[in-house]
Amino acid sequence: MNLTVDIEPREHYLRATVSGAYSLRAAQDAYDQAVKTAVALGHTRILIDATGVSGAPTQDERYMLGLFVAAEQRVLAAKTPAVSVQVAVLGRRPLVDPDRFGETVAVNRGANVKVSEQLAEALAWLGVSASC
Repeated sequence: MNLTVDIEPREHYLRATVSGAYSLRAAQDAYDQAVKTAVALGHTRILIDATGVSGAPTQDERYMLGLFVAAEQRVLAAKTPAVSVQVAVLGRRPLVDPDRFGETVAVNRGANVKVSEQLAEALAWLGVSASC
């Protein structure tokens, strides 16, 4: 399964709008595409809008995606010069777990990521506004 990723560079962040049917591999590919594009464009703040993604990941998939996000951010941090990204993921239930298990897995392993069901909260966490 594939997810469609539409990239929109903004002044202070990159917005990646993702749509389609969820699969773990497709979610990993979408995350990777958004982060690589942001870094190539000089952005360190990324909003991944997954409100157009359907499906309900299993707990195992949430765990695996959290591990993936943390590992990808560690790879960026190990580069010379080091790259640090801040990623907010916007989604809706059942894609988003109300307990934020995947976020917890990633954060506990050093990732700088926030999952939210509210656009204003996600943008505030990134330190940007919708107009920029």
